[in-house]
Parts: sequence; C-alpha cells; structure tokens
Amino acid sequence: MHSTETLLLQRHDVVRLLTMAECISAVEQAFKLYACGEAPAPGILGIHATEGGFHIKAGILKLGRNYFVAKTNANFPGNNKTNGLPTIQGIVSVFDAENGRLLALMDSIEITILRTGAATAVAAKYLSREDSKTAMICGCGNQGEASLRALMEVRRLETVYAFDINKQQAELFAKKFSKELKISVTVVDDPGKAAKQSDICVT
Repeated sequence: MHSTETLLLQRHDVVRLLTMAECISAVEQAFKLYACGEAPAPGILGIHATEGGFHIKAGILKLGRNYFVAKTNANFPGNNKTNGLPTIQGIVSVFDAENGRLLALMDSIEITILRTGAATAVAAKYLSREDSKTAMICGCGNQGEASLRALMEVRRLETVYAFDINKQQAELFAKKFSKELKISVTVVDDPGKAAKQSDICVT
C-alpha cells in the first residue's frame, strides 16, 4: 500500500540524495523519450516581474508509471547584492499522473543546477570527440561549477580555461578546481582565443 503523505525535500536533502551521475542518466533518458515521441512536449510559461521574473516548466514522463512534474522558479539577477538571496529560488512539485496525488515538493535550486550541468554532459557525450581533453567554461558561478563536474563524468579533461566577467570569480574557480579535480585550470581574459584552443566550450 502506497503512503498518502507528500514527501518534502529541502535543498540539503536534494544534495544528499541526488548525484551528478544519476542526474546525467535521468536527463539522457528524458531526452531520449522525447526524441522517440514517447513523451509530450513540455509546457512553459514565463511572467516578467519588476526586478526579475518567474517561469514554470512542466511535463509528463512514463517511468513505469506516469508522473507529472512542474518546476516553478523565480529568477532575480540582482538578488544576491540587493536582498542577500539566491538568484534562482523555487519549487518542484511531483504528481502521480494517473490519479493526481501530490507525491513530493522539492526545493528547486540544486535540481536546477544539477539538471543544467547534466544537460551539458549529455551534449558533450554525443557532440564532442571522445578524446576531448580541453574545455572552456565561460561563466564561473554555480552553473559553471556544475557544468565542469558534469563534463568530468563523460570526458577525461586535462586542461580547462576559465572566463568570467568578474575575474576574481574566475580565479576562485580555477584555484578550487585545480585542487579538487587535479587538472590544469587557467583563468583567461580572451574567451574567443580560449574557445579556439578548446575541444568543448560551455557558455
């Protein structure tokens, strides 16, 4: 007998439970189902606000059973400086699409970061050469970090060029990942030049 309770997951729960490898596998499966006509096109709604905006992305997937999932995100670029809040905040709601029961409510921040990084990995898996060794990451915030970690799941990178409008951010990124991944991560001032020297470019 199924529980009638709704599962509530905060951001730290998502971090603890969802790995990048699992997210890459899930994103790849979803892309495949959609490409094969086994999943309907997602629904997307965007609404502008004074200092940012809101968007809703929703879809149904059959994973042994039909599930409906909707992600509602707020995107306020100036939030960190103005309000001390994340740029992106939101929630993911998961329903049983066969009876409408609300199964889970999850903080969307980590899922959004991981999912976008996972999409980068799936793209690189199929669109880059298997022997790719060099990548450029253009934008060294949370998303750049997730993209690099995701790339390392599918390619054996040896050299990474890091570019960010905020050079200090790029320097912190380079220091962190040179140590964490044991690869060469170099800050660059010319993204065009770095792109020409890279096998994979992430923007």
